[in-house]
Amino acid sequence: MILANRTAVAASCAAVTSVLSGFPFDSVKTRMQTHHYNSLMECVKITYKEEGARGFFRGMIPPLITVSAIKSVSFSVYEGTKHRLKHYPGLHGQTLGSLTTLASLSGASSGAFIAVLSCPLELIKIQRQLEQMIAKEKGLSTASSSSWNAARQIVQKKGIFGLWSGLRCHTVRETMGTSIYFGTYETVKRVLSGNRPDAKSSPMTHFMAGGMCGVLSWLIVFPVDLVKSRLQKQVMMDDPKYKSIRACTLDVVQRDGVRGLYRGLNVTLLRAFPIHSLQFLVLEYVYSLIPLKTTTTT
Repeated sequence: MILANRTAVAASCAAVTSVLSGFPFDSVKTRMQTHHYNSLMECVKITYKEEGARGFFRGMIPPLITVSAIKSVSFSVYEGTKHRLKHYPGLHGQTLGSLTTLASLSGASSGAFIAVLSCPLELIKIQRQLEQMIAKEKGLSTASSSSWNAARQIVQKKGIFGLWSGLRCHTVRETMGTSIYFGTYETVKRVLSGNRPDAKSSPMTHFMAGGMCGVLSWLIVFPVDLVKSRLQKQVMMDDPKYKSIRACTLDVVQRDGVRGLYRGLNVTLLRAFPIHSLQFLVLEYVYSLIPLKTTTTT
């Protein structure tokens, strides 16, 4: 119980910090993934010209409100799974190899679990980020909407389960990405601390490990995220362009080559290091303010 409460508080603080500081970058990433721009700066300039500064923060409120709960669940499942798996042979976490395996398996479990909870939020966020652009493509009014209206329209058109459109792709992204995320963080943190299980890590160690795990996880899962964004973009279309993950992937590769699967990666990596560094810096700092007497944490 103590572990769960401590994790929830620390994860919530870290999550709110990361959303506030990283959402404009995420918005640009989504636009570059789903529409064609010649460069990152062109995307930024066109967005500002057509929508003003508000365009970079469109759809931020729901993630800001719900991300604390999602992150709390994610870190709690991760910590709980790690605590249980430690009892299995080879997963004690004392050696570097066992720690990497333990953290990666626990991260995968956390990612798979939260995918069901976060998919509707991700879908609504993407609809809000792109609503002006989608309306312009259809020749409709570009009057602003709201996240509640976006959710209501999806339910009216697709039914309640329409909120989980793109779940398969989303689950792959979350499971793979979270596994790499926590596995890298714990490994780099241990290495930078002298590869000693009982060593106390410094804030700079948390900062560097957080940035590196964010960059590596996005480098690997970005193509999956791009396909997911394109599939979720078309949820309200009467005649969706893509009928499957395979069809979307092949279309992107045929049009732009394998390189097309990484459209928008530059802004994602630009965002990844400082945002995830800051997130783990805040997380570990809050951990230090809430001492745990009975259970050892990360």
